[in-house]
Amino acid sequence: MPSLPEAVDKKYGDPENPVTEVACIALQLKRSKPGRQRLPSVLILADCDIEEAGDDAELQKRCDGVRELDIANNKLKHWHEVVKILRHLPALSFLNLSFNRFETPLILPDDFQLGTLTRLVLNGTSIPWHELIQLLQRTPRLEELHVSMNGYEQLKRSEHKYPTVNRIHFNNNPAKDWQQIEVLGEMFPRLEALVLAECPIAELPDDGHYSEYFPQLRYLSLNACKITEWGSVYNINNFPLLSELRLHNCPLYENYNDSDRRSLTIAAVWRVKRLNGGALISPKEREDSERRFIRYYMQHEHKPVRYYELIALHGELYPLVDISLKPTKEVEVKIVYGDIVLTHRFNVYLKVLDVKKQLEPVVSVVLKSLELSLKIMALIKAN
Repeated sequence: MPSLPEAVDKKYGDPENPVTEVACIALQLKRSKPGRQRLPSVLILADCDIEEAGDDAELQKRCDGVRELDIANNKLKHWHEVVKILRHLPALSFLNLSFNRFETPLILPDDFQLGTLTRLVLNGTSIPWHELIQLLQRTPRLEELHVSMNGYEQLKRSEHKYPTVNRIHFNNNPAKDWQQIEVLGEMFPRLEALVLAECPIAELPDDGHYSEYFPQLRYLSLNACKITEWGSVYNINNFPLLSELRLHNCPLYENYNDSDRRSLTIAAVWRVKRLNGGALISPKEREDSERRFIRYYMQHEHKPVRYYELIALHGELYPLVDISLKPTKEVEVKIVYGDIVLTHRFNVYLKVLDVKKQLEPVVSVVLKSLELSLKIMALIKAN
C-alpha cells in the first residue's frame, strides 16, 4: 500500500541519494550537511494513490518544515492514518483532504490539536456534520473552511461558536431551506464570505435573521441556486455589510436578456458594489439601472416596493420613445396625369429613367416629357 513517504520520494526525490547544495559567497564554498533532503514547505501530493501514513521515522524526515499539505484525491480510508501524518506537522497552516472517502468514524486523541491550521479543505469527503464539529474544536485558529459536495441537508446547531472562521465554501450541498444556512451564520458569527453556489436554495424569506446571524458578511455567492422570485433578491439588502454578490444561472433570470438581468439586479440590491465579479458598479451605471427599473415596472399592474422607493429618489419618468435614426429609403408620391390620380412608392435612390420605367405601366402612357419626370424626381429627392 503506497504511503505518504513513498509518495514524497517518488515526486520529490529519495533522501538516500541527496543532492549537494553549494553556496558561493565571497569565493568561499560551503556544503550543506550531507544526507539531508531539501523538501519544499508546500507538499502537493494529490492523486498519488496514498493509502496509509507510513513509518513514523520516515514521516518525521519527510515532513520536516512542511506548512501546507495537499493530499486530495488519494485512497485514505481511515482517519487514524491522517492523525498519524498530522502529528508530524506542528507548523501546518493549510490542509486539503478532499475526495478521500473515509470509511471509519473520526476519533481524535485527547491531546490532538491543529493549533496552527488556518485553512481546511474537506470537499467531497462526506464527513458527517457532527464529526466536522468535533474536528473544528481542535482548530482554534481556523479562518477558511471548504465543505462542498458533502451531502449536507440538515445542519444540527452546535453549542460551540467558531469566531475565527471568516470564509466558508458550502457549494453543491443539498441544503435548500434558508434556516439551515442560518445555522452556519450562528456557528460562525464573524463570517465575511459565504459561497452557496449550486445549493438548491429557492427562497431568502422575509423573516430571515440576516443581520442577526450574518452581521459581518461582505461576500455572498448564490450562483446556480433555485431562486425564482424577485422578493428573494430584495431581501439580500437585509445583510447589513454585504458589498459583493454573485447571482446568475438561476430560474429567476430565464426570461430576461443579459442587459435587463444586470440592470434590474443592480437596481434591486442597493447595498451591492460589485455584481458577478465585474468592475465596481459606477454611480452612472447604478442611476441608469434604477431608471431602467422604473420604466420596466411602470407598465406592470403589480409593482414591487423597490419601485416606489426609486420613484421617491428619481421622480416619475416618461417611457422612452423608440426613435429610428435610419435614413428614409422609400417615399410615397401622388401622381396626377389628366384624369388619373394615384399614389406610388419610389425608392429615393432611383434614377430618372428608372422612375419613367415604373410609371409607364401604371398610367399606360409612354412618358416622353422630361419636364414631368424632373418634377417627379424633385419631389422624390425632397423627401
